[in-house]
Amino acid sequence: MPLPHRPALVAAFAAVALLAACGGDDDTAVAPVTPPATAPVPAPTPSTATRPQTSDADAAALVASRYLAQAGALGADGSTLTTDHWAPPPVGDVATFTPTVVVAADGSGTHTTLQAAFDAVPAAAPGAARTYILVKPGTYRGTACANGKAPITLYGAGTDASAVTFVDGHYNAEAKAVGTPANPCNPNASGATHGTSGSASIAIYSDDFHARNVTFANDAMQAVDHGAGYPAGASGSGGAQAVALMTQGDRLVFENVRVVGHQDSLYVKTPNTGTVSRAMFRDCHVEGDVDFIFGRGTAVFENCEIRYVSTRLPVGASTAMLAPSTSPLHPHGMLFVRSRFTADAGAAAGKTYLGRAWDEGVNRTTNPYVAGTSPNGQLLIRESEIGAHVQPEAPWTTSTSGRDWSADGNRLAEYRNTVLRP
Repeated sequence: MPLPHRPALVAAFAAVALLAACGGDDDTAVAPVTPPATAPVPAPTPSTATRPQTSDADAAALVASRYLAQAGALGADGSTLTTDHWAPPPVGDVATFTPTVVVAADGSGTHTTLQAAFDAVPAAAPGAARTYILVKPGTYRGTACANGKAPITLYGAGTDASAVTFVDGHYNAEAKAVGTPANPCNPNASGATHGTSGSASIAIYSDDFHARNVTFANDAMQAVDHGAGYPAGASGSGGAQAVALMTQGDRLVFENVRVVGHQDSLYVKTPNTGTVSRAMFRDCHVEGDVDFIFGRGTAVFENCEIRYVSTRLPVGASTAMLAPSTSPLHPHGMLFVRSRFTADAGAAAGKTYLGRAWDEGVNRTTNPYVAGTSPNGQLLIRESEIGAHVQPEAPWTTSTSGRDWSADGNRLAEYRNTVLRP
């Protein structure tokens, strides 16, 4: 996402950025049966102005089934969404799949690149059969886009998601020739740089897409070492946005996938600001540093690891990990449930913010924030484990347009998380 005014973060950069006895009807003694152990329910964290906690009553409605129940056009007041009560299916046991297409870098499959495999999938049509794309182990460099395709299942045969990696290294400020497309799904042909959407390694603009056992990566900032060594046009204050996976289709399911990058790793978006699209992430791993899960799409993360990596930023840097830009007309943005917020060994304790609102399209000078009209990101983290790298007293920070954080003005909250203190 773009790097608009962010006073709290810029200042930090400059300063160096957890679920009886029995007997028979005879006289023989029967040993007691020990009930299975259950995970203790964490005690509620007191709700404060800077760390608001969702009530039990509200939390009962803020569950995956509610987040994923509606999609489509919001209309003028959010009342025109289509209610289909979508229940994301499991991707399935890959050992039972019969591949339609096989991608192999060594030429032993039907295609050597992911884009060629996507191109071979028929266009979306009512009742279209699902195409199964098996990818053999390897690292596949290059951008790829699935746009308007029939249902696809993309998968690796093994459970090690890192064995199949799709990666490229484009970034926001990277120069390109005007008239040349940046990304097949988001060409930005008129631009002289790639832009954030144009930086995406893999873009999924097709509905009913499933993926399992693969990694999506962007390594544009891999060589940057604690603020030094940025590629041309990028710096710690702008231009370094580099998307690994960008989603725009509806009813997307990702299982045992890894999304790896630095700033803006996972972009969950929609076709436009008046539309709701949904994605489900199960047993996933997403890593990055600044705003590395962001967008206006509705997304549920279940049993995922959300990992902060400190290697690109100055030592001790303070930044925000999550940045939803949910429409104010929609009550459901991002939900993290039974997940783990972790960090690498170099991360400073108590310095990282859980997130902030991305005031998409807002500019203090030319398009100021208007409550009820401008985006107001919605996000709930519940029954998860929050690592000691997270700011313990005030884990939410100033929005991207410079709006001060407030429990009343924002829609970012927690429910029954286990918090590890520094």
